[in-house]
Amino acid sequence: MGESKLFFWDARGLYIGPAFGLRPHRNAVAVLCVALDAPARLARNPLDDEDGHVEFTTALVPPNTLHHLRVPDGQRMAFLYVDALSEDYVRLLAAMRTREARFALGHLDERRWIGALLALAEGAPWRETRYELSKLLGLSPVPSRDPRIVDALLRLQSSPAESHGLAQAAFHACLSPSRFLHLFKAETGVPFRRYRLWIRMGAALKAMRSGSTLTEAAHAAGFSSSAHFSDAFSGMFGMPPSRLSRLDTFAPAVTGAMSTALAR
Repeated sequence: MGESKLFFWDARGLYIGPAFGLRPHRNAVAVLCVALDAPARLARNPLDDEDGHVEFTTALVPPNTLHHLRVPDGQRMAFLYVDALSEDYVRLLAAMRTREARFALGHLDERRWIGALLALAEGAPWRETRYELSKLLGLSPVPSRDPRIVDALLRLQSSPAESHGLAQAAFHACLSPSRFLHLFKAETGVPFRRYRLWIRMGAALKAMRSGSTLTEAAHAAGFSSSAHFSDAFSGMFGMPPSRLSRLDTFAPAVTGAMSTALAR
């Protein structure tokens, strides 16, 4: 079956591996579900099996939507988590062929998604796959990012435990807070505070994979406590971080001005 893999990529998360076998749950983010080996199923009504299930290869579940996946044992899935407030979600939703009450089905580039994700699962370099996923998400391969925002991103990624408050970030960028917020969202597609949360969660998971306890990892990533980290993570992804910390492979967000730009 191969190892499970988790990647954090700007304000996105990507999991590849066996399905989690979760009960009906909600995510604060949107999730593109990709069945890599054979079609999976989604319940039309997670609280009533009599409403039946829909077979899918790609399905987009909106944020804060109760859903329940059924995946045959041993089959691999990919879950792309994108922020509810991001342009990624807008683009993904526009590219789905049909819509049900609780989800949308059939991405227009379904075959390309499967090809790119299978290649990643089987050992393709993350840098190359990230470039392909950028194209699938409709992102410019080499965007022109404002150097003030690049600097802000590097500060967030290099020291996630620091407060990185709005006033401080705007000061370093030589901008007013309101102008900084506007420019940050325009350049990254995600609000500043949400992006900061993604960076901290990725840093905490990386620390856990390196042997830190949940409490140590939470503090190292800027969370006030392990409970704060667990609550934030569970609210966003619908599962506790301890479930993902046991993955065979963890790939953290890349850093550096050039890699950050290419990941957009």
